[in-house]
This record gives sequence, C-alpha cells and structure tokens, in this order.
Amino acid sequence: MFVLIVDIKVKSGREQDAEKTYRGPFRPAIMAQPGFVSVEFLRPLEGGDHALIIAFESQTMQQAWVVTDLHTKVWSQMQANFDSFSVRTFTAI
Repeated sequence: MFVLIVDIKVKSGREQDAEKTYRGPFRPAIMAQPGFVSVEFLRPLEGGDHALIIAFESQTMQQAWVVTDLHTKVWSQMQANFDSFSVRTFTAI
C-alpha cells in the first residue's frame, strides 16, 4: 500500500473552510478513484499543522488520480485554504 502524509499549514481563520472543502468536494472525489484505500484529514489538538493521510493500493494508482482534471479542480479548492504544505510518502509494511 502507498501512503502519503501531507503536512498542511492552514491559513489563519480558514480552518473551517479547509475542513468543509475536504468533506465536500475533495473526499467524495478521491474515494471514487481506482485503487483508493483511505483518506483522513486530521486537526491538531494542541496547535501545529493539519495532516492529510491518503492511501492507495499503489503509487501508480495514486499518480493516475493526480493527473486527472478532477484532482486539479478539487486540490486547488483545498489548497486555497493553505499557507503551505509538504508531502511525505511511505510504503506500508
């Protein structure tokens, strides 16, 4: 299984917008993709960054999703709420 952890600095005052966008267009769109396993958007309890955890059956399947017009559309809506983000990738053992 291929896993991405996206560490996200949400813009000040945009936390609810980011969470609404995740629940609204982003989550349903990614869940419909071939090879999708899971997605979670985590809110920090004691300050710090949000995290988006995404799992696909393989990196190839995740990359197929990334190049779609739908991904471009929904990710840009998510990213509008971010100051910055960084991506770490993993293989589940």
